[in-house]
Amino acid sequence: MIMVEEIDYTEVPYLQEILNYLPINPDDEEDINSYVNNVTNLIAVNYKYEQYQFAYFGVHLLYMTYIYCTAWQISQIIPDRYQDVIVFARPYSGREKDLKIEDANSIFAYSLLPEKDIAKLFKIICLDKSQIANVSDLVDARNDMAHASGKFNILTEDGYDAKVSSILSSMKNIHKCMNESIRKWYSEILISFCAGEFSDYKEARDLLTEYMIQSFKLSVNELLVCNEMSVSGLITQHRGYQTKLKHFKKTIADYCQEMGYI
Repeated sequence: MIMVEEIDYTEVPYLQEILNYLPINPDDEEDINSYVNNVTNLIAVNYKYEQYQFAYFGVHLLYMTYIYCTAWQISQIIPDRYQDVIVFARPYSGREKDLKIEDANSIFAYSLLPEKDIAKLFKIICLDKSQIANVSDLVDARNDMAHASGKFNILTEDGYDAKVSSILSSMKNIHKCMNESIRKWYSEILISFCAGEFSDYKEARDLLTEYMIQSFKLSVNELLVCNEMSVSGLITQHRGYQTKLKHFKKTIADYCQEMGYI
């Protein structure tokens, strides 16, 4: 597997779309940025040299990173239902003592669970059974190709495109189901900020970049959900917060425009 040369990943089909579902700039403690950057480079290099199956393996790593991150976000937004579901979680054999997903401090804590089991958490956000099964199918397909069978399954650009398109489709469906939870979370953040409950963040920009993007690990697409959400309903319910709500709304719009997201 070629891993030395660095190549422009924007030349790889679907890759930027996939990256838009991953955290923008998460806290450095987990080293998510380095991991994603290294995997992205691996994909780009292997794609350039027509090593499509190895490039696909990299895409699947990004996919599972997205799955882990979404599971972690659910634990933060809907903690009660999350706690009910993880009661039945069983780690890989021998890793029972290491499993700490009741209050996971890293998205990679979920790597101790069988990959196909993690998607069951997405019942909480109303992902339908067929899409949950699709996550399992994608894991099985990757596993089948990872065995030393003496042959490669993905030999052409078209074959690569078809496999990666399936992953992207799954991410889109999960993201769509997360939209309501993200909007609910964002609404609560807005009201708490206006009420002065975020004492460490005096400016809306700081709350956006340090809390929403870094600590909560928002992706570009999740940030766009926040940006597209109207605050008129919140203003109707909280007239005294009108100025602050409009300012926060503008802060997010300005940031998205500055970063080229809109």
